[in-house]
Amino acid sequence: MLLAPGLSSYGFTYNNWGTNPGNAPGSIPTAGTSNAEGTFLQIASTSNIAQDCYWLAIKVMGGGINATQVDHLLDIGVDPAGGTAYSAVISNIVCGASGTVTSQQTTPMFVFPIFIKAGSSVAARTQTQGSAANCRVVAKFWGQPSNPAAVPVGSFSETIGTITNSGGVSFTPGNAADGSWVDLGATTNDMWWWQLCYQLSNGTITAERTYIDLAWGDATNKVVIQRQMHAGLTTETVGDQMVSNLIFPNCYQPVPGGTHLYVRGRCENAPDSGYNAVAVGIGG
Repeated sequence: MLLAPGLSSYGFTYNNWGTNPGNAPGSIPTAGTSNAEGTFLQIASTSNIAQDCYWLAIKVMGGGINATQVDHLLDIGVDPAGGTAYSAVISNIVCGASGTVTSQQTTPMFVFPIFIKAGSSVAARTQTQGSAANCRVVAKFWGQPSNPAAVPVGSFSETIGTITNSGGVSFTPGNAADGSWVDLGATTNDMWWWQLCYQLSNGTITAERTYIDLAWGDATNKVVIQRQMHAGLTTETVGDQMVSNLIFPNCYQPVPGGTHLYVRGRCENAPDSGYNAVAVGIGG
């Protein structure tokens, strides 16, 4: 007898990687400059989303520029009617200074269990703090689960953390020690899935590694949800070296509405300045 745990396989997938593998996957929205939102660029058409989708993975690449500060915010928009009247279902994903597909660095990647109904069209838009600096948005969708009742899926998102210009909430990692916790803000609704989104707003990035922790709680008691391991390159690019925010046990954490989220860092040496972050939660 085949033992089948309470999970689900997926009979439908779509991605915008391209027909053949190469070093230019995905789509490149034209970023809005001077902290203005750009225009949505379609990354999946109504015919591409042929089934209800339950999972969305996003990878950001190619946004970094040598010796230049490049901040990026990314929004994912959906039009359930399959047109171009997009509403942002995930907003202000902090993802600046992303490395190239050929940099041998793990560039920012995010996974969201968000429901997108069949026949929808999906788009991405970006913004940056300065002049034109675009990044590549690579997406994959999963649908048609074999066991829908076993699939955790949300209907809305919240981005926790005040956006200033094109950056999140600033925090300072400690030097070979945990830095101080910084309050990102409070949830409005009950949330259960988390992605920590960070960048370095600095024209000079050191080849350094930093643990970045996301926690929930209050001023005296905190529960760590997840830890990422930042890796910087001297080409002014960053990435999550361990890609831990793609692993279910590192992302699932029920947090009640009205609860505060916190971020802190621990660098291997004296850290660069310019660390900032938000947390994106999924609920419903």
